[in-house]
Amino acid sequence: AIKTRFVLESETAVLAAVTLPRFKLRWLRTQERKDNAKASLLAECRKSAQDEDQLTGTNAPTRNLSTDSAIEDEFFSFEDEEDTSASVESQVADYFKSGAQGMDTLNGFPLIKKMSLKYNAATPSSAPVERLFSLGKLVFTPKRNRLSDKRFEILLLLRYNQWFEG
Repeated sequence: AIKTRFVLESETAVLAAVTLPRFKLRWLRTQERKDNAKASLLAECRKSAQDEDQLTGTNAPTRNLSTDSAIEDEFFSFEDEEDTSASVESQVADYFKSGAQGMDTLNGFPLIKKMSLKYNAATPSSAPVERLFSLGKLVFTPKRNRLSDKRFEILLLLRYNQWFEG
């Protein structure tokens, strides 16, 4: 059962573990697996940084180029795409070099934090929410249509928790 549930070849599972400061690469035994995990994280971070750059439009805004020198300056201003790539690589390398194991470490590495949230966040289930709303309509009857939010919350939780009390 363990072999079918915990597949180490799953890239998403490896990325989820690698983006947790407590584990990083410590749990991988072979250097080949560590290199593959680093490469996967680096590729994901690059993709995320490129997507973010495209969304925010980090390209230079179009300016009114009226003079010849302004046109010439614009012609010779080269986009520095290597800086983004270098910053991603340095952020990933610095993350693996840091010895800190606390989750607050991720605040110093925004791309790694974004990846950690992406791969380690649980997908919410709608079943408990649906149960709660079905109980909610039993609390929110026509006679109780003027309940404040706080009062409704208290009544709903009391109603929901009645099954948990002995």
